[in-house]
Amino acid sequence: MAKGISPLVATVLLIAITMAIAAILANWATTYTENALPSTSCVGGTVRFVSSDYPKWENSRIVAVIEARYVTLNKFKFAVLMNDDTVNTYNDVNNLELEPGTIGTIKTDTLSISESNVKAVQILTSCSDVKTDLTALK
Repeated sequence: MAKGISPLVATVLLIAITMAIAAILANWATTYTENALPSTSCVGGTVRFVSSDYPKWENSRIVAVIEARYVTLNKFKFAVLMNDDTVNTYNDVNNLELEPGTIGTIKTDTLSISESNVKAVQILTSCSDVKTDLTALK
């Protein structure tokens, strides 16, 4: 009569194989999510003008003093709503990065548009859902 392995050894082998497969899958899932998801979270982040004096027109530039709240923000842009309802986008020339709770100044390069043609300005950030409301120039 042929003998097989004991039920105890079979159970231990099944548990060991299951744990090895689980470890491999956990490692794969961790690596996949780290590569697939953005490295920074924008959930709960906000950006705001620090006073009602901003945004303002200064020497053919748009200038704003802003505060990042709850998340690190960078890659600031000015979305400028013109009187003809078109929107022009301009980068922040300071390449500012703000940690949560910090304040900084952003500005456009010298613009070829006239201040009188600007209806409102909105600040955009590296987080697509974190931006200011459209605000008239001061």
